[in-house]
Amino acid sequence: MPTWTCSSSDIPHPEEETTMADISFPAHITAERSPDIDGLPILEAQVQVPDDVYGLPLPAGPAGPEGPRGKPRSTFRKMGTIADAAARPTGLGPEDRGKWWHRLDDNGMDVWTEAGWRHSVDAVGPTGMPAPANTISVVETLHREELIVPAVEFIGTGADQELRVTAAAGFPGEVGPPGESGPITGSPDYETTSGPSHGGVFAYDRASRRFRSASAPLGTGPWGWYQDDFLAETVEATSRIDVASFVIPAQPFAWRPRVYGQAYVYSVNNGSQTAEFTVRLSNSQGALVACTAAGSGGWMYLPAAPCYRDGTTTRSLSPSSDYATVPAGQPATLVAAVERIGTGTGNIGFSPGRCSLVVYAEPTE
Repeated sequence: MPTWTCSSSDIPHPEEETTMADISFPAHITAERSPDIDGLPILEAQVQVPDDVYGLPLPAGPAGPEGPRGKPRSTFRKMGTIADAAARPTGLGPEDRGKWWHRLDDNGMDVWTEAGWRHSVDAVGPTGMPAPANTISVVETLHREELIVPAVEFIGTGADQELRVTAAAGFPGEVGPPGESGPITGSPDYETTSGPSHGGVFAYDRASRRFRSASAPLGTGPWGWYQDDFLAETVEATSRIDVASFVIPAQPFAWRPRVYGQAYVYSVNNGSQTAEFTVRLSNSQGALVACTAAGSGGWMYLPAAPCYRDGTTTRSLSPSSDYATVPAGQPATLVAAVERIGTGTGNIGFSPGRCSLVVYAEPTE
């Protein structure tokens, strides 16, 4: 005779929701009470049933939770045409529910409902006008390594549609052998907007993050002159004192002088004049290429720096500017002088002590 044993913890509380069995059967129950290790009473019951009752099926349990919602299905899907009821297709199942065929004998619809056929007479209307031809314009085709799922997307409706295609990237292939070295000018990392210049250098452009050909930082040269190469000390009441004339040899490229130096300059302090040291190209009236600051009140040891000025207006230079340029193949003359500035008629002066000039030929092409 089969026996089941249960403890008091397995017995439902009277207030708990329970489901009563709908099958009754005779059984022998033996209950024993004993304390546990903490002294709490434990009630154990043994249920004995006859062998013929042991084989009875258990009653049905409560209903389970509702299952997930299924995928939506198309209400109707036209599959084609048939002549009459005898031509209905066979072998249809639940997965074919919603499919229908156009019946030509009565212009009706034969719909498969899973449970059978449902027929509607004269349910199919006349054939409509042909739709306009569909034109598909390709918007873009994406191909990137991180895109591994292909996709096709139509944009818009009607005859004019646009197509966006994503081409899936394949698996990375094996690393190939090293290629042959090529010229840096053929690399996409090389900036080609500015071509190489005479004496130019290979440089990195931070703005474009590419390599490029740059002009020599200070051009070719330098040519320099110092102290005894200039006119002796002179003080005169004149508007200009020419102190030196230097010749730069011809270069195989067009260039512009960059002049640096120092000079001792004098001007009387009469409140109406100053003096400045200047360097001009070609002659005393040529383009100004360097100068010092203008001052007065005695002897002044002043630095000279590149200065491209037309009268009192500073010239703005660009790669296409021809101001103060020397053509390729022609020598250039630089004329250094002290010039009086203002309306005064007093003395100006020059001293060669520690006077110097350094000239670079900066390519302009």
